[in-house]
Amino acid sequence: MKHVLDVAHARRRALAARRSKVGFTLIELLAVILIIGILAVALLPMVTGAIEEAKVTASEANLRNVYSSMLIYENKYGRLPSKSGVRFFAELYQKKAMEQTKTNAERLTCPGVDIGALTIGDLPWEEWWTDLDAIDGSYSAYAGRDCKNFPLRKLSGKEVLVATDNDPYMNFETTTLALYGDGSVHRLEVGTLQDEGILDLEETYLAVGPDSPLEDLQKLSLD
Repeated sequence: MKHVLDVAHARRRALAARRSKVGFTLIELLAVILIIGILAVALLPMVTGAIEEAKVTASEANLRNVYSSMLIYENKYGRLPSKSGVRFFAELYQKKAMEQTKTNAERLTCPGVDIGALTIGDLPWEEWWTDLDAIDGSYSAYAGRDCKNFPLRKLSGKEVLVATDNDPYMNFETTTLALYGDGSVHRLEVGTLQDEGILDLEETYLAVGPDSPLEDLQKLSLD
């Protein structure tokens, strides 16, 4: 009888031991949560950086689409747009050098800026670019050529056409994009401009327009 009881106790102890190994103890669970928290903190800048880079890439695609439409406009009308600022590139849409679709309407503003912060955020997309007289700098987050002071006689890689306006803040944390007349899109980085002495080390903002430290960007208008 004693032997039978000993065997039963041994089985219960073995079963209890197996059960104790199933699942996590409180300490193990807290350790897992801590590790996950550390990984989240470490990976957050990478995720944020990836999102920012995706928006920069999307903006580059927008500017290349503007250039393609500029070539269509020139071929269609035998000249280049002559209006300044936002109206310089809005004319491409208004004159149907680009198809008047919601996608193209959205391409005329920067994905780095919330559309809700712009005047167009309160308008149906069909009305964004159709009335050139109503358009000003509050409609887009891109700056267009200042054709009044810097007339554009031909498309050239030496002439800037459109850029992120950075007004009142940088469209992107450190990057400014500029489209040139040969279709190239230049990335201007704050860090590089600081290294070159164009911006002071404490400056993290690159002005676009007449007050820009870069001569090319002075040829653009925020209006």
